[in-house]
Amino acid sequence: MRGEPIRAAVISDTHGLLRPEVEQVIASCDVVIHAGDFDNQMLYHKLNISQPLFGVRGNNDGYWAGQLPLVRSFQLSRVKFIMAHQRSDIPKSLGEEQVVIYGHSHVYDQQMEEGRLWLNPGSCGYRRFTLPLSLAVMTLYEGSYEVKTIWLDEKYGREPWKKGEEEEASRREQQERDQLFLIAKIMRFMRRGERISWVADNLKAEPAFVETIYRHCKAHPGANAHQILDNYV
Repeated sequence: MRGEPIRAAVISDTHGLLRPEVEQVIASCDVVIHAGDFDNQMLYHKLNISQPLFGVRGNNDGYWAGQLPLVRSFQLSRVKFIMAHQRSDIPKSLGEEQVVIYGHSHVYDQQMEEGRLWLNPGSCGYRRFTLPLSLAVMTLYEGSYEVKTIWLDEKYGREPWKKGEEEEASRREQQERDQLFLIAKIMRFMRRGERISWVADNLKAEPAFVETIYRHCKAHPGANAHQILDNYV
C-alpha cells in the first residue's frame, strides 16, 4: 500500500452485531479501526481476518479482550493516531498525534481541536434508544486525510434543527414558485381582457387576490410577475 491512498473503516460499539451494510463498507476498505465494545470474541476474529484490524478494549469487552490495550497509538500512511474506547482515557498530554479516535457514547462527533481531529464514529451495531447508526471512512495519504461520515439511517445525516430549517426554507421556496406561477397566469388572462371573476373561477384563486394583481398591473404596466410578487404582494 506504499504510495497509494489507504481507506480505513472507522467503527465502534458494534456490540456483537455486524450489519450487512457495515460489512459492505468494510469490504471496500484496506484496514478497520475499531474503538472498542466489540462485545464478543467471534465478531473480533471476523474483523481481524477480513482486513488488518486496529482495536482497543471497550468496557463491555470480556476476559477474552485482555490482549487488547485500553489506549493504542499507531500510524497509517504517515498519519499518527491515538485511540481509546472512552474519551476520558485519552492522555491529557498528546504529542504528534493528528487523529484521536474514541467511542462509547454511540453519538457521532467530529471536531478539530488545536489542529487535531477528534473523531467518534458513533455506533454501527445495536441501536441505543433512538440514536442514529453511523460510522466513518478515512482516506489517508502521505500524512494527510479526509473523513466521510456514513449514516445508516437515511433520515439522519443532518442535525435535527438544521434539517427542520432546510425543510422550512424548501417549503417557502415552493410556495413562492407556486405564487409566482399563479401571478404570471393571472397577468396573461388580464392581457386577454378576461374578467376577474372568470379568472378566479378558472384558476381556483381567491377573487380578492386576482383583483389585487389586476390593480397593481394596471398601476405598473411595465412590471413583470417577479416584480409584482416582490414589491406588491
